[in-house]
Amino acid sequence: MLNPVLIIIDFQEKLAPHIVGIDRIIANSRKLIRACKVFGIPMLVTEQKKLGNTVDDIRELLDVEPIQKISFSCCGSEEFMKKLKSLNRKTCILIGIEAHICILQTALDLMREGYEVYVALDCIGSRNELDKDVAIQRMIKEGVIPATAESLIFEILQTAEAEEFKEILKIVKEG
Repeated sequence: MLNPVLIIIDFQEKLAPHIVGIDRIIANSRKLIRACKVFGIPMLVTEQKKLGNTVDDIRELLDVEPIQKISFSCCGSEEFMKKLKSLNRKTCILIGIEAHICILQTALDLMREGYEVYVALDCIGSRNELDKDVAIQRMIKEGVIPATAESLIFEILQTAEAEEFKEILKIVKEG
């Protein structure tokens, strides 16, 4: 995985309480966000208009302002695409909600734009488990690379001899 960007999609106050397993999804997402900060990986954050702010547990870790959007796919936002292209990276890691709407549509659009797309499956959710399961199946069938927060963290780390190893180990153990 070369030079990824982490894309954090619509973890918003009005939607989060209705997502199956949201506490675990947020905990895994926090781990991945914290690790990406250690690695210096850039992040883009989106918020769907009318669904409130990003939940506190995610927002407190962020150093970037959320991009407001009305389209379900992040790629439907000119501001998002401009910022993504300015990072000059071709690998995207997606996390957020909802899996079968904004994550799915963003993943498919990013692949059409020539990006390599990873989705951290333990960092996405939907209001209905079947919707999430079908979205995952479809994304994989379309060529998205399935992963988990921890597998991505260690893939980026690559070796226990990396200077970030102790700090990353602490993040992973803390949960």
